[in-house]
Amino acid sequence: MKTIEIDDEVFGALLKNVSDFGETPNSVLRRVLKVTAAPGAPDSRARLPIQDFIASTEFRFAKGAVGRFLAILSWIYRQKKESFAVVEDIRGRGRLYFSKSADELERSGRNVSPKKIPESPYWVITTTPTDLKQEMLSEVMKTLGYDAESIRIAVDAIAR
Repeated sequence: MKTIEIDDEVFGALLKNVSDFGETPNSVLRRVLKVTAAPGAPDSRARLPIQDFIASTEFRFAKGAVGRFLAILSWIYRQKKESFAVVEDIRGRGRLYFSKSADELERSGRNVSPKKIPESPYWVITTTPTDLKQEMLSEVMKTLGYDAESIRIAVDAIAR
């Protein structure tokens, strides 16, 4: 990869051409200049599915850490419906984290504030610190077979 210097005006114009949250200067230039990767070469524009989701309106309008946490869990559910039930095995020392019943979560601990994961039959506790939400999400994604980079991106996105 080469490094180039550009002046502030050119950089400003480049920023005005960003069409998606998370789009890199390199991908803007590729799009504007209509440059594609050479055949057989890895496409540097290729994005992970989680990056596309985090750039989506659905995620951008999620409110707070809880909203972002629920939005990502909903996205994961839509991707992995068939195997999502494994989340019910993810739990803390004495408390359940996930269940198909809000009542079951409430019985497993005090002040758990269960919230329904949108578009799924599952509930998750939400009165945990952001770092625990990040740990829970990381464990869900590992269990469901996501790669380390996707997990890092999702976990980082909760705390924005």
